[in-house]
Amino acid sequence: MSTVTNASVQRAFRVMGSATHVVVHGGDESMLDTAEARLRELESWWSRFLDDSDITIANRAAGTPVVAHPDTLAVVARALDAWRQTEGRFDITVLPALLQAGYTHSAIGHHALAPAVPGTRVGMSAWVKVDYDASTLTVPPMSAIDLGGIGKGFAADIVAEELLENGATGALVNVGGDLRVVGVPADDQSWFLGIENPMDPPNHVAYLRLEAGGLATSGTTVHTWANADGTRGHHLIDPVSGRPTNHRVLTATVLAADAATAEAFATSAMMMPAHDAVAMLDRAGLAGLVVANDGVAHRSTTMQAFEP
Repeated sequence: MSTVTNASVQRAFRVMGSATHVVVHGGDESMLDTAEARLRELESWWSRFLDDSDITIANRAAGTPVVAHPDTLAVVARALDAWRQTEGRFDITVLPALLQAGYTHSAIGHHALAPAVPGTRVGMSAWVKVDYDASTLTVPPMSAIDLGGIGKGFAADIVAEELLENGATGALVNVGGDLRVVGVPADDQSWFLGIENPMDPPNHVAYLRLEAGGLATSGTTVHTWANADGTRGHHLIDPVSGRPTNHRVLTATVLAADAATAEAFATSAMMMPAHDAVAMLDRAGLAGLVVANDGVAHRSTTMQAFEP
């Protein structure tokens, strides 16, 4: 995904294992410093690749409540809402299956090995507990959670909104393809975004005009690795089967009011064939584009409203 904008200030860096791009209009470099620091702070609480993160501590204590930062409680609660909104297709309790499938290193082999967790069961979101009064998070016994994409989307939502609250006239925060835009860019009322063609990067399969909201792309073409049998593995686990999803879909891109919602439905769209995914988005009243293995881009009925 790329952006076309006359930015006042912008910065590219890596956080949460992903390429990240922050654009600020009506602001200065100090706002970029604050945004980057905030994203790294959220990563320190939410990453499954850090020994002392809230998520790792909760996973290792599965079955027992552990004290967690309010932002951690908020993102887990949002993930549980997404589980309900997607009828279980989006599920953060797939980490045991993800580790078994081979996703054991951040950025696939280039960063630290993920801490071991004792869980083996997936599809356990109904038993994840967030207790705001006690400030605790409880992971179900014999399970483990991974915030993954929704952590990136929720982080983009938080930081974009905070930039606007701190005086920016417009902001774009893109964390690994989970993107949120707020306010307005310079000299225009809209943001222009490109959706990368997974079969022909860095060219685009579509261009969008978005006034505000979230955009997320999920797919099987970035987080991949070689298995011992010579096949390619990827990070998208079907919570029903506990195995990597395989519905002949390369990527799914969804537009929503916020990046967390877009991410949840983009991931859910990868759990079914392209036609079924588009039908799901139509029922949810969301715009989206699903690229199948044959290169055909399937669009929701409302997608054309965002294509200039």
